[in-house]
Amino acid sequence: MKENIALSISSPCSEKWNDFTAASGGRFCGSCKKVVVDFTKMGDAEIVDFFRAKPTHTCGRFRPNQLKVYPHTAVAKINPGLTLFKAGFVSLLLLMMSKQASAQVPGIKTKTEAVAPCPDVPAMARKAVKQIIRGVVKSDEDHSPLPGVNVYLKGSTEHTITDVDGRFEFPRELNAGDVQVFNFIGLETQEHVIPGNATESLEVSMTPAYLELMGAIAVDETYVKEPSGLRKLWLAIKAIF
Repeated sequence: MKENIALSISSPCSEKWNDFTAASGGRFCGSCKKVVVDFTKMGDAEIVDFFRAKPTHTCGRFRPNQLKVYPHTAVAKINPGLTLFKAGFVSLLLLMMSKQASAQVPGIKTKTEAVAPCPDVPAMARKAVKQIIRGVVKSDEDHSPLPGVNVYLKGSTEHTITDVDGRFEFPRELNAGDVQVFNFIGLETQEHVIPGNATESLEVSMTPAYLELMGAIAVDETYVKEPSGLRKLWLAIKAIF
């Protein structure tokens, strides 16, 4: 029988993550004298691998959507002999195709010209490039347009908001090096530095500002039905190809 892994935190910690000191794999909590592992930047596979090693008394920092049941992922065994045979066959086929192509196409001589480098222009002689910045703001999760996002110039009160299609155009020209800030309640604030020549429309992706949970992790294992012999065979074949 194979097992799924269910993660939960029954008693969330009230300590502040930013008050902890940096440590390998996370941050050190002076209150409980333990390293709190930062799982917020891990994917599902990394989290499963961590808890397959059956760590004890682990404290962690999670996004709420990471506290869930992680299904067991079957790892099928691959026949190394068959893998080497397939790799050799593909290599032989590519070699034959390259020889045939070189026999049909006459050789072409490449002409190389030396180009004198352009003299460097002193920084003081460069003129500040002013430009109108326009673009679209979308959700990072489903790429849908985000209306009502506040777009303002950092260090000023000048701003605009995105329309129903998530599009915006700043009301005045900006200089290269200016910073635009994109802000919306419930989303992570994004900053964008204006390049020297923003010829293309800007596209900004915004992610949800997840609340974080910290505390001792409860790991429960739930049983899942063993696959049938035919199912095992099919999974092994899929793993090969």
